[in-house]
Amino acid sequence: ATAPSKRNGQRRLVNTARDFPFCIIMSSLMDKIQMVDPMNALAPMRADKDGNFGGQGGQKDDREKSVSEVVKEEIENRMEKAQQDLQKKYARGEGGRDNGGGEGPTGAAYTQAAVAERERRRALKDQEAAAEGSKTQTEQKREAEVRAQVWAANEEEEDSDRWGAQAGEEEEEEEEDSDDELLNELEGGDDPELARLRMGRLAALKQEQLAKMALLRAGYGGLSEIVQDEFLPRVTPAARCVVHFYHNDFHRCKIMDHHLSLIAARHMGTLFLKINAEKAPFFCEKLNVRVLPTVIFFREGKTKPEERQIGFINLEPKAGGSEDEWPTEALEANLGALGAIDYVKQATRDELARYGLLEKGSITASRRTALTRGGEDEDDE
Repeated sequence: ATAPSKRNGQRRLVNTARDFPFCIIMSSLMDKIQMVDPMNALAPMRADKDGNFGGQGGQKDDREKSVSEVVKEEIENRMEKAQQDLQKKYARGEGGRDNGGGEGPTGAAYTQAAVAERERRRALKDQEAAAEGSKTQTEQKREAEVRAQVWAANEEEEDSDRWGAQAGEEEEEEEEDSDDELLNELEGGDDPELARLRMGRLAALKQEQLAKMALLRAGYGGLSEIVQDEFLPRVTPAARCVVHFYHNDFHRCKIMDHHLSLIAARHMGTLFLKINAEKAPFFCEKLNVRVLPTVIFFREGKTKPEERQIGFINLEPKAGGSEDEWPTEALEANLGALGAIDYVKQATRDELARYGLLEKGSITASRRTALTRGGEDEDDE
């Protein structure tokens, strides 16, 4: 169909055939539209005189039938395709496994993720068990150390009391008996086994005293000062040696000397030396000494960069004190961590109570006070 049109004074024909489908669609849509009273919500539900609702009539539209058929056909096709895919999977021996690698809650990817999660939890549980075991071992080791301290303290006091009583008895016997009678008693007493044990104990004490005297003559048991020429002859032969590089004008160097002197008296197995850094430029340069005071640990004349105490680093001051007021045990613990001394942390009252060592008979009152106070008395002196 054509229709006349005027444009710029000329007639032309307009083809309306191309607009025909659009007209049909719009007509169909207009047929489905009905006027509804907006004030009456039940208007669409009222039946007309033929018994139909909404004024649509009783017959279905042909286009609605065609849509239902298309949907039904699509569903049947998809079901048939899914059944064929399932038969192919079983034919390949894959069963009902989904190897699509999706991220859903099923399939191979989910299985791998579940296995990885189980492994992670197992590893975490093993780490917790290892940490708990290590903690238990540390606690058992600490208990053994505390018990050893208590035993040594009691043994030391008992030996002191025993030898004091024996010395008093010997003085009384000297007044009454002659030297010959005392010699005969020692050589042939009533109990030979007791006499043998006594002689063995005396011999052991004598050897310990001789060894201690030898160490004292070699400079052990105190803080000895050396010069640069004495450095290698003194440091190299020592199994364990601690050297303090100091300066005469530095107050902190004097504080370090005080604590090192106390530690040296407690640990006879380590040689403690000090050297004036101003008069030993060669060794200060070789050992990279840049801060004073610096305490370096040598094992058979050798050292490592990390085996040193620089200044007052990691030396926690006492409660309420300045940064220069730290306990000797703090430096003692640092040297023990380096391996310079055989350090065992002093038992506290809480530890003695936890291990049942504050009970009557387990430790004497005097030794309990000495153990729990540690080196405080020496620091105060």
